[in-house]
Amino acid sequence: MNTLVITSENGETFSSISNFFIDYHMTQANGEFVKVYLYLVRLLQAGRAADIQEIADHFQCTSRDICRAIRYWVDRNLLQIEYNQENEPIGLTILHLTAPQSHKESEANSGMDLLHKKSDVTPAAMQSPKSVLPVKQPETPSVPEKKTYTPAQIRSFGADSQMESILYQFEMYWGHTPTTSEYQTLLYIYEQLEFPADLLEYLIEYCASIEHTSHRYMEKVAIDWYERGIRTAKQAKDENSAYRALNNAISKELGLSRVLTPTELGYINKWKYDYAFQQDIIIEACQRASANNKISFRYINGTLSNWYENHVRTMEDIRQLDAKHEAEKKSSGKGSTGAGATGGKVANLSFNHFEQREYDNQELEDFFIEEVRKISENP
Repeated sequence: MNTLVITSENGETFSSISNFFIDYHMTQANGEFVKVYLYLVRLLQAGRAADIQEIADHFQCTSRDICRAIRYWVDRNLLQIEYNQENEPIGLTILHLTAPQSHKESEANSGMDLLHKKSDVTPAAMQSPKSVLPVKQPETPSVPEKKTYTPAQIRSFGADSQMESILYQFEMYWGHTPTTSEYQTLLYIYEQLEFPADLLEYLIEYCASIEHTSHRYMEKVAIDWYERGIRTAKQAKDENSAYRALNNAISKELGLSRVLTPTELGYINKWKYDYAFQQDIIIEACQRASANNKISFRYINGTLSNWYENHVRTMEDIRQLDAKHEAEKKSSGKGSTGAGATGGKVANLSFNHFEQREYDNQELEDFFIEEVRKISENP
C-alpha cells in the first residue's frame, strides 16, 4: 500500500489552519497555547463569540491561563485586540500569517528540514512577494551545510586539547555533559564554521547568561555571527555590548522596566541589521512614538520602515523628509493624519474594521481577568 485516501465520515466539518502556523509558530509554542489558538479558529469558523470563562471551562483551566495564551499570540502578531470608537474592547481578530523574513532562524526550530527532504519547494518560493517588505541584504559568506559526525569522529576530537577546554566550559555553564545532539552542534561550530576555541567558549557563556541553553539556539547565534563576519571573542563581546546598549536605550526611551519580548527583539534586530540604522535614528523613532502616545514596537517599526523606503540614513535625511511631508500637507490643504514621515505606517492586516488601540501585555491580562470577575459576580 503506497497511498492512503483520507475521507470523513458523516460529513463532519473541518477548520482551516494556515501552514505558516504549523511550520513557524506551533513548534516552539506551549501546547496549551496552541490548543487555545486552534479553539479560537474553531469559534471563528463557527461564527461564535469568544467567552473567556467558557473557554477556560472547556479546557478545565483558569481564565488567567486563557489570558496568558491570548497574550502570547498577540505578542507574536497572530491575534489582535479590537476596540470600538469608545476604546472599549469588543473582540479578537485572527491575523493573516506570512512566512518570516528570516527562514533560517525559523526553520531551525520548526521541523521544516523534514519537509525539504520531500520537496524542492521552499517556504520562500511559496511566499507571496507582497507579504514581506523587500530588504537589500549585504553579501554574506556561504554557511557550510551541517554534517553528521560518526561516533568514531566524535571520539577523535577527544584528543583535541581545545575541544577539551570547550567541553569543560559547556559543562560549567550548562550544568551537564553535552548530549549527542549538543556535541554535534559544538563540532559543527568548531570545525565547519571554524570558530576559535575562545569564541566558541564565549558563545557558550553568552547563551547561558541569557538563559537560552538550547543547542539549536546556540547554532542560530553562531550562524548569525558567522554571516556578519564575527571571528574573534572580542568582536562578539563588542557586538553584544553595543546590542545591549541599544536595547537599554530603547527601553529607557519607552519607559519599559521589563525584559523585552522575543517579538520586540525581532523588531530591533530588523532595525539594526536589516535596515542598518544607527542608534540615533532608532531612538528618534522611539521619541516620536512617545510624543504621539504610541508606545508600540509595531508603530515604531512603521516609522522606521517608512524611513527605510525613503532611503533615510542620517538625521538630516529625516529633517528633509519632514520638510517634504509638511510641504505636501500645505499644498493639499489637509491636516496631519499622523502618518507620513513622522508617524507609524502600520499594515492593516485585520479582517474587521474596528478602531484599534495600543495596549501592553498587563493591560490585556487585567482586562480579561476583570471581565471574568464581573461575570462571576453577576451571572
